[in-house]
Amino acid sequence: MRNQVNVYRPALLNMILTQLPRSSSDTTRQLSVLVGADVTLGCLFDKLSRLLEWSALTIEWNVVDTHAEKSVVYTFEDGRAHVNREGSEVDRMQLLQSDASLQLHNVTVGDEGLYSCRIITPVVYTETTSLEVLARPSVLLPEKAAVTEGEEKTIQCDITGFYPEKLAVTWLVLNGSHTVLAGLSPLSGVCTEMAIHNADGTFSIRSGITMHSSAVKGGEMSLMCQVEHKTYSRPYNTSVTLTVQVCCFFVFLSLSPPQPVYSVVTLIALTSVTSLLLVSAAIGGALLLYAYLCKAPPSVSEISKPSIIYAQVQTDLRCTIRGAGQRELRVRWSKLSAGSEELSEGGSLLGGGDLSDQTCLLSDCEHHTSVLTVCLTVSEDRTQYQCEVLCRGQSITRVTTVRVKGEDVERSITSIPQIPKVERSLVLCCRLENFYPQEVDLEWSRNDGEPVCGVTHFGPFSDHTRLYSLWSKIQLLMAREDERAVYSCRVYHSSFPAPGYKDALYHINTQGTPPDVMFIDCEPPCPLLGGDCTLQLCLKDCPEDVSVTWTKDGEEVPSFNTPPRNINGLYSMYTFLKLTPTKQDRAPGSGARLRTAPSRSRRRGSSPCRSHTPAPPAAEDQPADP
Repeated sequence: MRNQVNVYRPALLNMILTQLPRSSSDTTRQLSVLVGADVTLGCLFDKLSRLLEWSALTIEWNVVDTHAEKSVVYTFEDGRAHVNREGSEVDRMQLLQSDASLQLHNVTVGDEGLYSCRIITPVVYTETTSLEVLARPSVLLPEKAAVTEGEEKTIQCDITGFYPEKLAVTWLVLNGSHTVLAGLSPLSGVCTEMAIHNADGTFSIRSGITMHSSAVKGGEMSLMCQVEHKTYSRPYNTSVTLTVQVCCFFVFLSLSPPQPVYSVVTLIALTSVTSLLLVSAAIGGALLLYAYLCKAPPSVSEISKPSIIYAQVQTDLRCTIRGAGQRELRVRWSKLSAGSEELSEGGSLLGGGDLSDQTCLLSDCEHHTSVLTVCLTVSEDRTQYQCEVLCRGQSITRVTTVRVKGEDVERSITSIPQIPKVERSLVLCCRLENFYPQEVDLEWSRNDGEPVCGVTHFGPFSDHTRLYSLWSKIQLLMAREDERAVYSCRVYHSSFPAPGYKDALYHINTQGTPPDVMFIDCEPPCPLLGGDCTLQLCLKDCPEDVSVTWTKDGEEVPSFNTPPRNINGLYSMYTFLKLTPTKQDRAPGSGARLRTAPSRSRRRGSSPCRSHTPAPPAAEDQPADP
């Protein structure tokens, strides 16, 4: 299969690794779809010369997601459909027309990835489609806002539900038919928070602009929040009108039109009323001044933070203040301790310095929120942060302790031997890697939740980065009724969101599983005419007796293979081809076409290998001079 575009790792050359005649598409389709819509991933295969029994047709739809994790979406085998992704289907009537297109209903962000269709009729046909999922942001900005004369006003632009994460927010001042970039004046400031990852995979962000009343010329100003995102063909604009409010109260004394003659009684009454008003104004002013000088201290909330804080992920710590003006406030953040290691050694708090330059203050009429953005490692678990609010000579502090979790917990089940055999011993091993903290719980079950006994745990073990790994195994004697049985290892860990666990599955298949075939790499990436270059191919999770043959235009060429490396009953190996490119290798119509084909495995039930998104090979696995 030849991939022209691959969103995960480009390949310079293309390969075909098969044991049967094969037909394949020459391109990777690119599709974009909005969240919530339906999409059809095309897969047309060669028309059959005769009618085919359903039992002889096999269809597999797989996806490699944005985290490079491979999963099965839909399979059709033995005349039955098996749906792993709810809302996916292949129309049986279309199958009769050699159309195995996959329909995905109500697409979510999690559906994004590289989809591959594999059909066995028994001719093997493959086709790939790169699906990009987009979510258009929702922008919320008030139409009108007011700032009190002599004070400041913060206006929020809330942008929610967008994907991908890349998004730009710009504030502009509308001046007639011209626009001027906002936030450059000392009387104004712009603060845009880090994007927040929502539960549905989309992102949300808030951007605020703070304007002083003296910056509003003529008593009114129009501000524009401009949003740029991949879902917009041009920037999206929405505006707000900001006006200045005068908060002075004038007392108007209404007098009747002057009369030509005033009586003594009238003059005395007017003088008394005027004196009373002046005394009342003086007393009221004194009371207002006393209330301002003796005002109660502001209300400061506890520091809020996400329920789960992942390592190497930017996280916001928030402290909210009420009952004070923005100009009266000064907020200072500091780190009191640098993690559990320091606390366990010395038992005292280690100063981390002033972090106020990493903060952002968001304000509106009622409250102010100070935001500190941090990005922690697992070694900074149990770090303590302090928010100190200084207002009118008073100091109020709040302290919080953050708990850091490992984000990318790897879990998988492997078997020894790789291909189970009836009436033979079978060992299933669940590997859990890169998790933190250490506390973890595993439960084995069979099919519909039947508990499995005789479980043995090894670990947890810690590496130099303080991440943990654990192995859990079960051993059973394969029986015929175990064919197609599903064993699951349920992992409970505090880093998992609700419901707090994730499953690793193993489907028993006595017919064997093909190896994962990695793309061919070239070193150097851009070879020169007459210069040496090396092509390398990696096979993972393959049988021990697999072999690879390199051919050029159908003729075998010599290559170098590393010995298979055993990892828990599964083998991996590298194969290298060293060559010197010539002009004939790039001439139109006579270009070299390299294919690799494994010899027929001596194990029963071997099947063609499927391409797989590669991971960089470990340095110790590569020979210095192939």
